[in-house]
Amino acid sequence: MKRVLTAAIAMSLMSTMSSCLNDEETAYEKQVKRENQELADFIGQNGIDAEKTSAGYYFELLEDVEDGQKFNDEDIIGIYYEMETLDGAFIDSHTEEDGEPIKFKYDKEQQTLAPIAINSAVAMAELGETVVLYVPSYLAYSDYSYGQLIPQYANMKITVHFEKIYAPQEVAAMEDDMIQQYISQENLEGFEEVEDGVYVRILDAGDESSEASKNGNTLRFTFEMFALGEEDPFSKVTDNTVTTDLGDDDNYDFLNIGFKDLHEGAEVEIISPSASAFGNTAQVLPDAIREDYYEKGFLSVILRPFTPILFTAEIESVD
Repeated sequence: MKRVLTAAIAMSLMSTMSSCLNDEETAYEKQVKRENQELADFIGQNGIDAEKTSAGYYFELLEDVEDGQKFNDEDIIGIYYEMETLDGAFIDSHTEEDGEPIKFKYDKEQQTLAPIAINSAVAMAELGETVVLYVPSYLAYSDYSYGQLIPQYANMKITVHFEKIYAPQEVAAMEDDMIQQYISQENLEGFEEVEDGVYVRILDAGDESSEASKNGNTLRFTFEMFALGEEDPFSKVTDNTVTTDLGDDDNYDFLNIGFKDLHEGAEVEIISPSASAFGNTAQVLPDAIREDYYEKGFLSVILRPFTPILFTAEIESVD
């Protein structure tokens, strides 16, 4: 099983910009000019003291932190936010009353957060600050729409508070707590932590007279994969088999860990933290659109960031 790109957000903006059709490029240019003018008019008419960025959105510093900490590439950032259209229609929010901040791993190159304007604004903000972004639709959702929640070509006002930078060890501990609570609440016996926070239990040892799997073996197996605590798998292959070479660098880490010392016919369950599974999946705001985003092909993985997985497999053969 090959590693897939999990951090790409196929925004309609990008697809439009990369188009080689002149009429589509012209339509995009017209959209940009129209929305830029709409934003400029809104800022001017409302007397807003905001800086226009080179990307095209406006940045207003609402709560300043003197000599605050800047963000670095690959920081795990926790934010609170409120989002509405420019004409005041509420879309979504996540505030302190809702609990822990929304987390995402900042990536300057891959845009691991939608709307992409928030990801871009990280470079201008500091820890503890609150900013207001006035965003043209081409830096938000462009022609994407979702029921009554998000209209097409909606310019937006997004307030973001940069609450926290999480150490990777802190996130790993949080995920391990989630895993242990799940095991306890479901009264699951037999799980053992094997390596790197990955838990394994053998449901059926299979043919113990056969050779146990080791690095270099080719394994054929069926599987189902779940976000931890979810009833429906987000990925599965049960009608035929998947093949992987154990120990291959291109495998998910949890496979190389959990598939060791298994016999033909074995049934195994593996619980893995995100760091050993899909890693840096993209964050989508609001969360209500995530499934639709995935179904439309804007996300390669539906799994939310920093979510452990449950992987169940039956080993058909070990060669």
